[in-house]
Amino acid sequence: MMVHQLLYQALIIQTGLSLFAVNATYVDYVTSGTWNGVGFNIAVKREKIQEKLDAYHSSISDGCGDGPKLVLPEKQVFPELETREHHFVHVDFGYLTSRDFDDFLEDNPHPCVSVSGLEVAVIIPLLAANASGPPIYALALAKLYEKSRGDIPKSNFLYPYIPVDEIQFSDSEGVVKKGSDELRVSIIKHNDPCEPPRSIAEEFDEFFVAEFHFGLPKPDFSFCDRHSFQSDFCTNAKRVQCAVHRHAPNLCQKYNISNPRPCEALVEILNVTSGFRDLILLGNDPVNILSSESYSGDTVVGLKYPCQE
Repeated sequence: MMVHQLLYQALIIQTGLSLFAVNATYVDYVTSGTWNGVGFNIAVKREKIQEKLDAYHSSISDGCGDGPKLVLPEKQVFPELETREHHFVHVDFGYLTSRDFDDFLEDNPHPCVSVSGLEVAVIIPLLAANASGPPIYALALAKLYEKSRGDIPKSNFLYPYIPVDEIQFSDSEGVVKKGSDELRVSIIKHNDPCEPPRSIAEEFDEFFVAEFHFGLPKPDFSFCDRHSFQSDFCTNAKRVQCAVHRHAPNLCQKYNISNPRPCEALVEILNVTSGFRDLILLGNDPVNILSSESYSGDTVVGLKYPCQE
């Protein structure tokens, strides 16, 4: 089981629009798991994205103008998918299996702790540090999980975790409910045999894997304060504490995905009520899903500090 790893990367990403070179960077890996889910990209007005970015910058501001900067790129990354007025939000339904607690929980089952389960992620992808820079950043808006799971380690440690009443996920449907609010999608997977996503989705994957995800000003490792589990997650959380204090809020997550298996999938939103419309920044606008796919793979989540240099 992986305890500590530093990764040196130099990324060059090409789309039909342009070629971006991403500076080499060090990433300190913290936790590992497996993801099996379906993701889709939904068109959202750029003005609503900008409002969310303004709120994010205000929330992390120290009054001196320091901290990371996230902006909408000047050039549209995928003109095939966007109009001049739109960017998009990415939503993932799926099952996350954490591998960091296996050894401990096998001998010490804990009825009030669930380290694996269904989750829904919401992010704004393809953001830049300046208008002409490479779109290699994302802003995490939420990580939804069922509150019936009890206490959970927040393995996506810079995502704002939000408990909901119910999450369902199958080969044909995804549902999340919170009070009277509901997001319900239909799913048609092409997994057997797997049909590769259309080319635009493959290009998006190159960016998504390369992206650095901002979210909370500091990682949420509070699970480790509440429990004495001897796990890789908590050992690594303790190890990076000094770096967190030194560099926050200029911290971001980075994913390393092995054995990826992207397959074509068709997702349609059957119902989305006001609470989830607000969460995905859709408001009262019509639903327009730009692309979708099913995806599985082993992931390692790391912390980059400082994220923007």
